[in-house]
Amino acid sequence: MIAERLEGDVFSIHGTVAAVPDAVTAALLEIRQHLVQDGTARAPHWEIVVAEVLNNIVEHAFENHLGGEITLRLDFRPAGLCASFRDNGHAMPGGMLPPSPTADLDVPRADLPEGGFGWQLIRGFARRIDYHRRDGCNHLELDIPLADPAAGMTDAERARRQARK
Repeated sequence: MIAERLEGDVFSIHGTVAAVPDAVTAALLEIRQHLVQDGTARAPHWEIVVAEVLNNIVEHAFENHLGGEITLRLDFRPAGLCASFRDNGHAMPGGMLPPSPTADLDVPRADLPEGGFGWQLIRGFARRIDYHRRDGCNHLELDIPLADPAAGMTDAERARRQARK
């Protein structure tokens, strides 16, 4: 993963991840480490969404087969995260985002649905979701609002922001 600070107070992390569960876990740890090293404090829900997307790609686009790669770019901005993911796995069914059915949770524990909450979760956090397939490649882009930029800022980030004013 490459991490770099760009103009406009953007901290960008980008790279390629092997489409296997262990590589996804390692990539998430590395992303978190880059954020800590930069002094960039962010609301934790970005990681839930990114992990869900990456795991969905591994499980569904590649069906847990070895050999696939996921290219990602995470641009952390003061008010939100612009995330893009590319892979050459299977297209989403029907070429569109899966539905997020509302599950009845007022049932005995044994009758609770086993899955299907991922897209509901992603939709709950994302302000914009765009999916399309072009030239045999899946393209997914998300805009995820993050907490008030001043809330939870580290001293280093606050000083950097003040120096730019």
